[in-house]
Amino acid sequence: MRLIALTLFLAPLLLAGCAPADQLSAPHAPAAAHPAFARIRLGAEAEQALLERTASGLLYTSESDYPFTYFTHAGFGPIDHAHSLEDTEAPSAEEFRGLLQIPTDQPVESISLDDFFARHIERVDPADSVAVALVPRYVALRETLRRTLANTRVFRVGRIVIQCYIVGTDLEDNLTGLTTVSIET
Repeated sequence: MRLIALTLFLAPLLLAGCAPADQLSAPHAPAAAHPAFARIRLGAEAEQALLERTASGLLYTSESDYPFTYFTHAGFGPIDHAHSLEDTEAPSAEEFRGLLQIPTDQPVESISLDDFFARHIERVDPADSVAVALVPRYVALRETLRRTLANTRVFRVGRIVIQCYIVGTDLEDNLTGLTTVSIET
């Protein structure tokens, strides 16, 4: 129990410090390509606690601000965990649509984790001291997702009120991650 508590406390702090400060605004290489980004192997409860703790208090900013909430959906499919993250693939937008039974009249778009978090990491207004101060926390969140889950992608579902699923596969082959909302009129 103490090991889990220590992991939950230290992981976001360690992850925020993994990239040199001059690389925080540059696109990052995939986790498997960087030796400092070894995959974290946690059970489902510890994984959920880590994701919730790392996202706690952060908001996804669009035309409105929404929190990140934990998400899981059982059984994406078998993943060979002996291979690197580069050897496996994220679900396609159509596979994601089928898994969540999203109606065909709703658009489903897949984007990278880096593209999704760019507004909070790379494209922060330097005059906004609050946003600038939060950059390390968004970097920690992005890297926690990248290190905790395989095949991490973001699926954007809908128009105007867009449900964003920041997901990957966990060690039990579930689709797991966080959700938030982006308002785009």
